[in-house]
Amino acid sequence: MSGGVKFSGLDELRARLRNLPAELADGAKDIVVDHAKDAYEDIYAAYPSRTGNLREHLRLTIEDGGRYGVLVRLRNTAKHAHIFEFGTVARHSSIRSTGIMPAGRVFVPRAIRHRHAMYAEIIAYLKTFGFEVSGHG
Repeated sequence: MSGGVKFSGLDELRARLRNLPAELADGAKDIVVDHAKDAYEDIYAAYPSRTGNLREHLRLTIEDGGRYGVLVRLRNTAKHAHIFEFGTVARHSSIRSTGIMPAGRVFVPRAIRHRHAMYAEIIAYLKTFGFEVSGHG
């Protein structure tokens, strides 16, 4: 039996597949960092500036996650950030009563909006490599 099937370019295909995760990670890192910076700026601008305390304690940290990623944290370290974001209910005691503080709703809605935009951009990026993406973040 002569003939058979001959494949050309297999070595190149193997090399491309080996390098694909690093290529994907590099592009995705840029997307993640850009959206985190946008979220930081959006949240910073939306915080009230009465004392500036919430703005001063907004932190964005970006750490290299190695060959395949990046670690990004956006958080507010102000002691009252949680109270501002989610508000309080009235509390009553025999000495005094406290009023309610309405929720500020600054950080969480904006972070969610920027995260969804980031997911959409990452999905579009993956599709440029020929991936089929289903579901959503």
